[in-house]
Amino acid sequence: MQNSVTSSLPPLPCDLCGSTEAEELSLIDRDGKYLRTVINRKSGLVYSDPRPTPEQVREYYEHEYRTDYKATFQPKPKHVCRAGKVAIERFLRLKSVLKPGCKVLDMGAGGGEMLFVLRAMGYDASGFEPNDGYARFALETLGLPVTHGFYQEATIPAESQDVVTAFHVYEHLESPLDAMRHVREWLRPGGHFLVEVPNVEGICQWPRSRFHRAHLYNFNPATLEMTGRKAGYDVVSTFVSDDGGNVAVLFKKSDSVVPVSGEIPGNYERVRDIVKGHTALSHAFSRFPYLRPFRKIAQRLDERSAISRETSPKAILEGLVAKCLK
Repeated sequence: MQNSVTSSLPPLPCDLCGSTEAEELSLIDRDGKYLRTVINRKSGLVYSDPRPTPEQVREYYEHEYRTDYKATFQPKPKHVCRAGKVAIERFLRLKSVLKPGCKVLDMGAGGGEMLFVLRAMGYDASGFEPNDGYARFALETLGLPVTHGFYQEATIPAESQDVVTAFHVYEHLESPLDAMRHVREWLRPGGHFLVEVPNVEGICQWPRSRFHRAHLYNFNPATLEMTGRKAGYDVVSTFVSDDGGNVAVLFKKSDSVVPVSGEIPGNYERVRDIVKGHTALSHAFSRFPYLRPFRKIAQRLDERSAISRETSPKAILEGLVAKCLK
């Protein structure tokens, strides 16, 4: 997916506050290709400007994203194992708001691993996935109620869901605010919404790996929380991963939408200073470059062990669920 290099176009307004006052942060993505990334001075939200057309975005996520990102049309056993372990961790984080018999919708369900775990634990879970290969895998290989499509066309009855989840989805959307408003319509009064995205404040990766051409937005805790508040949610809790690389916010649907400007005083300076202060030299003197290889080796050995014991994607996930229930 290439950005539309059209310098004659006006600057994109911030999805959060509407301001076009932005400062350039970077001109390349993690692969060294052109990607202009800016930070809004009013909100501190970081986003790509210019960006691909809506048609290019849809084509990319429906047909190209998974092969571009993971070099596969459908998940391989190692991907299923890896995603299944992450799904267990996410389930445990979500468990406190899951009630017996509640309906859960997974937005951007990928290969269906989160849905598999939720349904194995006894919840009425379904989802939708824009990528045709992964949606087909979830439906046909895992037998899960996953539909193929984007949130704008999802036929979810109003106030039909108790919980909605979105893991590493909102950084890809053209308007995260619009998507959160759609979700609010699907939720029952008092329903919960869990969103997890990469944290732009994270310093666990090399500086040049921070921006990805598939990520139209880059959130920090403050901008993710504010997007939810503007869409009509209350913030229940915010969680940053141990390595700082991801941020998750648990929202609760509020009784009414309270108008907010979307501006976050001081956040622009905070994010700008963290991003610009994270240099190759500072990263080299941190613990992250030296821990990451060992973690990857341990992960791969664990995956090989799990895969060697099982013969199918279903069996791999069933084994992970059984281990969680012990």
